[in-house]
Amino acid sequence: MEPAIFLDRDNTLIANRGDLGDAESVRLLDGAAEALSELREAGYRLVVVTNQGGVARGKFTEADVDAVHQRIAQLLDDEIHQPGLIERFYYCPYHPEGTVAEYRRDHPWRKPNPGMILQASRDMELDLEHSWVIGDQDRDIAAGRAAGCRTLLISTDRDAAHEANAAGAVDSLAGAVKVILRNGESEPIPATATARPVVAPPPPSPEAPESAPAAAEASKDTAREFNWDVDTPTPEPEPPPTDQPLADVRRAILELSDEVRSDRVRRSELTASKMTAGITQLLVVSCAFFGLLQLGDPESFETFVKWILGAALLQLVTITLLLLDPRG
Repeated sequence: MEPAIFLDRDNTLIANRGDLGDAESVRLLDGAAEALSELREAGYRLVVVTNQGGVARGKFTEADVDAVHQRIAQLLDDEIHQPGLIERFYYCPYHPEGTVAEYRRDHPWRKPNPGMILQASRDMELDLEHSWVIGDQDRDIAAGRAAGCRTLLISTDRDAAHEANAAGAVDSLAGAVKVILRNGESEPIPATATARPVVAPPPPSPEAPESAPAAAEASKDTAREFNWDVDTPTPEPEPPPTDQPLADVRRAILELSDEVRSDRVRRSELTASKMTAGITQLLVVSCAFFGLLQLGDPESFETFVKWILGAALLQLVTITLLLLDPRG
């Protein structure tokens, strides 16, 4: 298992003061590409984890988010002449106050929840205990701590770092790199291990591995022992919440919501049975129509009955196809 650097996107990698859904407006922060290249050469796998509530607020679509991430990847790769610098992008389009019904909810992937980090650790077999989370908001630090990672806050406000319980504060991504490399480098990753960025949409609610709480405690203890050599003193982390029953209930509700949504999506998928049923239903309507046309002629009553019986038989076929459809 390899360690990783989990990076927030906005104001960590790119300049952005609001919701960004326009790929042409992407601007890398100064020194971002060089800093990431140093981390990559030191043996860390690079993963972006970002909240994108603008999708839930109807400001842009998931396709726009994908385009922005492809643009970020392209700019970084072009600047350092190395493909696949950032290995994967994870984002959460949900927001509990969104205006788009499909995305108006909370989600385990939405920071300060650690869902994106935990999912990446499963997908990529990452060592969370020796991984880092870098971001400019309290929620980035909270997500990292919950996943058992070491954390750094990009901020010039020392009080903000203390309130966020970050292990340290730095003024830029380049400053974060200095702190990370000062505290031990990983084995270099061969160039052949790089890959083009993969955009990962949020799946159903992931269940946190049982080892995550223990990893979080170990990470916090280790962070206190490091000599960070930065101006901000290492704050004592707050004890983890003990209201476990409430957390279990909340997780169960989220999992049930995901199951309902997945079932809705599954039922909406077009299958061969549903397609055939749609065709036979059209035939039902046609037969009934032609049968009704015969009512104007008293001598055509027998023909009317035949058309109606044919429509009834086709209707039974339609119902049978729908009942036998494996997706419901």
